[in-house]
Amino acid sequence: MMMKMCTGVCVTGGLLFFMCVCLNQQMLEACSCASAHPQQLFCTADAVLRAEITGEKIKRREDINPMYGLGKVQYEVQVIKVFKGSDRIKDLQHVYTHEMSSMCGIRLNRGQYLLSGSVMSEGFFITLCDFVEHWDRLSLTQKKNLKYRYQMGCNCTISTCTEQPCHPNIKNECILTDWSSLWPFEDGEPVHEHACIRHSDGSCSWYEGGTSKPSDQNTTDMSEG
Repeated sequence: MMMKMCTGVCVTGGLLFFMCVCLNQQMLEACSCASAHPQQLFCTADAVLRAEITGEKIKRREDINPMYGLGKVQYEVQVIKVFKGSDRIKDLQHVYTHEMSSMCGIRLNRGQYLLSGSVMSEGFFITLCDFVEHWDRLSLTQKKNLKYRYQMGCNCTISTCTEQPCHPNIKNECILTDWSSLWPFEDGEPVHEHACIRHSDGSCSWYEGGTSKPSDQNTTDMSEG
């Protein structure tokens, strides 16, 4: 009887130790995001919107110790405009993110933001890897890109080229020759203003904003901007 009790206690203790190790490892690992152009983040998101953050609340599971920080942050939002996915976020009142930045959770202050993310069974989730930015930091050109230019290019392919010369391999490809000005964004630096748009003949090229017409060139050196 004593042996059985000891075995049960030892197994339980071992499982608890294993869970603690896994949780601690999860806490130590940093969030890692692949480099991406803002248009790629727009096109892969389930929904993209402009919203006012009006409050926040930490929601934690009762079966997990709060010290592990495995809860989620619930942001109260007032939606101002939906650029993509309006059918998927009807009557949206809350936006969620992971509590810990190591799990790609992102902390927001009160104010207006551009939010892109994924629609999940628990709600609309945003992460550090999504296109999330203070609305006031976006330029007029970037806001126009959100309204229609990014969507025009969601059937285009944005690729990177690290070795010159760089030429598109397919008709609907826009090429970046440098990631340095894309991600992560430096304080005070706006997101890049170029948009890769699709033409009536199925080809794609970079649109650089402003009053100029879309360029015939579909290769751009982002380090020059």
